[in-house]
Amino acid sequence: MREREKKVSCRLLQVLNRLKASLFPRPRGVFFDLISCNPDLYGPFWIATTLILSMAVTGNLASFFAFVPSADRPEWTYNFNQLTLAGSVVYSYVSLLPLVLWLLLSYNEASKRLVDILCIYGYALSIFVPVSFLCVLPSDLFRWSLVFLGGCISGVFLLSNFHAHLSDAFPFGESHAKRKKCALLGGIAIFHFALLILFKSYFFL
Repeated sequence: MREREKKVSCRLLQVLNRLKASLFPRPRGVFFDLISCNPDLYGPFWIATTLILSMAVTGNLASFFAFVPSADRPEWTYNFNQLTLAGSVVYSYVSLLPLVLWLLLSYNEASKRLVDILCIYGYALSIFVPVSFLCVLPSDLFRWSLVFLGGCISGVFLLSNFHAHLSDAFPFGESHAKRKKCALLGGIAIFHFALLILFKSYFFL
């Protein structure tokens, strides 16, 4: 029993250290180095699940605080669709996008481990958990600022890590390889920006 508790404690400490690394990203892709020996999907799964629940709850709270009764809608009602939408968006982002990126890398003979990509995408969303709670405050400018700040932190985290670790696969010495790398990084940035717009448009009106 003690051995099992010790393993759980070590795993939690590992997740906390990786959360700290994702919330305070450093340049040159050090997160990939941190997870290279022992990537995990435990942290990314619970980050995604926590974010889904927090967005569904706080999105409805934000709607409640902003609600103004009208003839068409005299009373505020809970929007259960937000939970389904949050689950679809977040789980797709942390599973389908890493899978597509891994397939593209494999196709271009620049393969990275799928578990590493899943891991980094999962931890990239950790900043949005506290952001979702703060976005309950009834200020549209404040919400936009928070989503933008969270997007910048997670975007720097994603792009810096992939930029550093795709250099081995796509050396800068070859212009064709450089174009491939820039295209992949551009795609990562575009989908990340689209995620921010979805977060703000559908959950924090």
